[in-house]
Amino acid sequence: MISSVALIQYEYLTGSMADIGDLVFTAIGISRDQEEDTLGIMPSRDSIDETVRGFMTNAEDTEIVEIRIESWTIGQIGSEAKNVVTTHFRETCPICTRTTFWVEGDEIRASCHHRLCRAWIEPNSVDKNRIDCGWPASQRTEACEDFEEAKIVLTRMRAEAEAEIPSESSVTDGSEF
Repeated sequence: MISSVALIQYEYLTGSMADIGDLVFTAIGISRDQEEDTLGIMPSRDSIDETVRGFMTNAEDTEIVEIRIESWTIGQIGSEAKNVVTTHFRETCPICTRTTFWVEGDEIRASCHHRLCRAWIEPNSVDKNRIDCGWPASQRTEACEDFEEAKIVLTRMRAEAEAEIPSESSVTDGSEF
């Protein structure tokens, strides 16, 4: 009986979903209290990344402060079946000061997921020794030497924006709007 159930499960997995040796990806949300909650299980890295980005956009009011992306090998038994692909940590954004700034891995890249901010930090695509950062609302980007400097630069961008004096309007007759 047990062998026929196992055979049915194997045929189901191989016939309709995945083959032995294929990978599936999971996103695990971790709260401040270290409680884990599965956010999704997807058949590809792109799908799980999309799921995670969607969650990050709405995570400000949740207790989730870390997201771990794992890959699992179908049919593998033991600790070798799981591989931690990357982790994301939630911090306070240097620009908008909301807790919507997600840092990936060992400070590889980061981005604010608040719709009005979208500040970001990422490695330069040409010079691997340089980190770029930017704030779309101010239409500014800047090159930095490391991740910590990029966070400082973003904080400086916010301070400069807060210190700016509103300019006089060029509209002579406001009633035209």
